[in-house]
Amino acid sequence: MNQYFRIMEELLGHICIGILVGLVVIYFMAASDRREQHQRNRRSQTKTVLEQQKKQYQRDEILIELGQKQPESTTVKTEAVFIVYQFAASRSSFTLKDVATATRNLQNHYQKAIKNKAVYKMNFPDKELLSFEPLEILYLLTIINEGLHNAIIHSEANYIFSIASVEEGRLNIITHDNGKGYSRKLIADGNGIKTIENAVQKLHADLKFTSTAGNGTVVNVEIDID
Repeated sequence: MNQYFRIMEELLGHICIGILVGLVVIYFMAASDRREQHQRNRRSQTKTVLEQQKKQYQRDEILIELGQKQPESTTVKTEAVFIVYQFAASRSSFTLKDVATATRNLQNHYQKAIKNKAVYKMNFPDKELLSFEPLEILYLLTIINEGLHNAIIHSEANYIFSIASVEEGRLNIITHDNGKGYSRKLIADGNGIKTIENAVQKLHADLKFTSTAGNGTVVNVEIDID
């Protein structure tokens, strides 16, 4: 009987030691997991802070650039550019819905400033998951504004359509008018087209620009969003 109790004591002792070792191992593994999680949280927080600083820097740069800009060729365009820059500097993150809002603001501006019978239309999808930084919004709205200004001032259009579409991982921003158009083979591109091309380059996007005498103009910017 005594031998049985000794065996049981030894067995219980081994079990207790095993449990203790297991608890120690679990403790150190949990501590290691906590350290790794803490490090991940710190990296995430650092990344978030850096992103916020980056976007704030962009907003500051936009306002500085606005303060240094020279007046445009027309008062109505100078005011439109001011609308674009102020909107781009108004916050740190934008959605496609914000682009639609700013486009509507620009359309309303031209409609009030230019007294004619031009009809402005819009078609923007509801894609809230798309996110844009301040400089990206600045370039997008610059392209849209140049398209609107060209349509109403130079093309003498009476129908101007602003469109956005998302297809196969690409965002298309289109300005289409039914104005008089022009032949790019016969007439050199003006400052407006050069401004569009510069903004497209900064967005790392593609530009499809078509204009035909008597058949209007289409400005289509394609941007990868994957």
